[in-house]
Amino acid sequence: MANHLKIIGEAYQKFNDTNTSVSANKEPHSLRAFKRYKLNSEQRNKCTNASLTLGTLGHDISEKAIVKNLSIEECIADKEIQDKIKSYVTVDIKDQMKFEFGIKFLKDICQNHIENIKELPKQKWQTEIEHVKWIDPINVPFRMFIDLTGDTHINDLKNKFPTVKYAPLKTKQTKENPNRIGDWTCSHPKIDQRAFTGDLMQIALYSHTTGLKPSLSYASATDRILFTEKNCEELQPENLKRNLQELIAYEIAWEKKLKAANGSVDELLWLNIPDFSEIRKGSFWWNSIPQEYMEDYLKTYV
Repeated sequence: MANHLKIIGEAYQKFNDTNTSVSANKEPHSLRAFKRYKLNSEQRNKCTNASLTLGTLGHDISEKAIVKNLSIEECIADKEIQDKIKSYVTVDIKDQMKFEFGIKFLKDICQNHIENIKELPKQKWQTEIEHVKWIDPINVPFRMFIDLTGDTHINDLKNKFPTVKYAPLKTKQTKENPNRIGDWTCSHPKIDQRAFTGDLMQIALYSHTTGLKPSLSYASATDRILFTEKNCEELQPENLKRNLQELIAYEIAWEKKLKAANGSVDELLWLNIPDFSEIRKGSFWWNSIPQEYMEDYLKTYV
């Protein structure tokens, strides 16, 4: 059935939802309820951290280099990219150092994505193509922006930035260490030889929507791997179908919670109570939330 003939389900309508996404389904339900329903769009735009900002920069640089056939250096020097780098406001000292190390090794990470894409058949690439796709029995469409769309393949870029550690020197440093800035050091993650489940669900949706072959590019500053159906069993057609069904299952579960909340944001928050220990630890999912928003959020419960 054509997209324009479909009607958004009542549970979604009561929360003014017009679409869903893979990124929403990757989030813990507690964060999804808070960030996407309690906060407004202006507030959501302020929810960021070094990892999220670096990820956007890595995508922008790599995609521009691939689509416009530019060097990584040219793309990094672009005014828009430099403005994003200069305007980033760090969350804390650890976040600041993660950002500094990430910028330092940004060129290497993006270059590894370029090398990965070269392993695919040569083709013309487009970037951030938007699609809206209804998939039964979900009562709202999936909205997506695909990193790279070619003639035969689609690709999603996955950046792996350095992890950082506070490690003051006990003795004077005699030779330069590229993995040290002041009292902080970084280490570069080894790329896992298996694609992550959330990424598999994402690329399964993209492949189902476009009819193109799936691929995933993972890159750190020192390691890289390109997953295709040739070296990743999970990207073969029969397993893509299973990955898509798992994504659908996540969204069905979310719709059931929307129905139970019946349009009430407070009720939705109570149906999705957070792990308070994860908030106290400042884990990845929560350290992007400004303090004033977090304090207001926690008043719902304690």
